[in-house]
Amino acid sequence: MTQLRNHWVKAEDMVRSRAWREGYESFRLGQPPIYAGRGRKSLAYEYGRQVAAFLKGRNKRLVRVSTTRPVNEHYVPTLTNALTQLVGSDAFD
Repeated sequence: MTQLRNHWVKAEDMVRSRAWREGYESFRLGQPPIYAGRGRKSLAYEYGRQVAAFLKGRNKRLVRVSTTRPVNEHYVPTLTNALTQLVGSDAFD
């Protein structure tokens, strides 16, 4: 899916990461992005925000995702699919 420091990160692992969940939730709640102090986790945070924006732009319901607990496995396929569609699309052009 994406490469970080010479290893590949699977979309499912990204969606399950805390940084991704925090980015997704910050967008869902209408909060401004906060990148300070995230270091290497900034990319996962930004992808979380981008997936939420991507889904909202397609009039999809933004489900609540906990930032402190693992993501509900019921939502992982949908969120992973949205992430792979976003990364594989021309949305960044």
